[in-house]
Amino acid sequence: MLRWEIKKIIKEKTSIIALVLLVVMFLQISFMKPMLETQNEYFDESKNEYFIDKRDKEVIANEKLQDKVGQISEIIKSIPSDGETKALSKISNEKIKLDDGSKYENVDFYKVFSYRVDFGLSIMIMIIILVMICSNLYVDEQISNVAPIMLSSKNKNKALNSKLLIAIFLPVILYAVYILGTGIITYIQYGKPLNGSLQAYRISDIALLIKPLTINQYVIGQMVTSLLMLMGISLATLFSSFISDNSVKSIGLSVGFIALAKILTMFKFLPVKVLQLLAIGNYVDVMMGMSKISGFYNGSITVLSKSLDLSNLCVSIYSLIAVALVLGNIYCIKKVLTK
Repeated sequence: MLRWEIKKIIKEKTSIIALVLLVVMFLQISFMKPMLETQNEYFDESKNEYFIDKRDKEVIANEKLQDKVGQISEIIKSIPSDGETKALSKISNEKIKLDDGSKYENVDFYKVFSYRVDFGLSIMIMIIILVMICSNLYVDEQISNVAPIMLSSKNKNKALNSKLLIAIFLPVILYAVYILGTGIITYIQYGKPLNGSLQAYRISDIALLIKPLTINQYVIGQMVTSLLMLMGISLATLFSSFISDNSVKSIGLSVGFIALAKILTMFKFLPVKVLQLLAIGNYVDVMMGMSKISGFYNGSITVLSKSLDLSNLCVSIYSLIAVALVLGNIYCIKKVLTK
């Protein structure tokens, strides 16, 4: 039945649209890159002109690195005024002990690859593909009156379970293809990945907030966070398909799920801790890059006398959302659709 579901998806018009979107995604990602550590360009408002630093690349890179090390060292020397300053001082001290940043090393590949791993437009395109495909997994069969026939057959459980498998593995395959393609494009443009064992603050423009992680650990964390988000959206869309009677309603519910946490941030009467969590971890801001959680220190909250790191808590909640939606879809299959 899984093979039948895959064939059905391939035959639909949405698969052509998805293929076009994939092509667009890889075309745009090949042009998108951050400013490298060896570059220094900015707009000088006082002179009303764009400045390009033409010094030797090594000189620019080492100057940037020393600026980052200087910022990190300053917070270590500062007198902690509260718990947040103390926590930042602690992680800063760990970073410097692991990598004192005495000399610049080539991190061009990782700088660009990390930027592209969770690039907002790419994530948005993948979400569109997932919503297009998963929103029709069951709704289409209802509209075409295939559902009654399927539910009366001996293979109804296999047919319904195959839809759940599609919703689980489609985001994994889609994101894996994106990472593989992005890795190849970045390798062609910037050479092989080097110095992944160095500290991640070397490739970040917000070096002070980066946790004491290697570049490799940081990039893997980005991938895991993005994948959990995509999987949650895919499973939510399938759930919407099960409880809807048309594609528009299914897609609408999926969009509502994505935007829900962002909308809740506007309800100022909610507890401060909840608002703090929603502001950092809502799908919209994370997807668009306005909120960084993977590998970043975003403060902590106290729950039942325990201090919890907000970034880690957000990632854990993404995991719980995915698990809850798997169970919700199983409930729909076993308790509602198989009656």
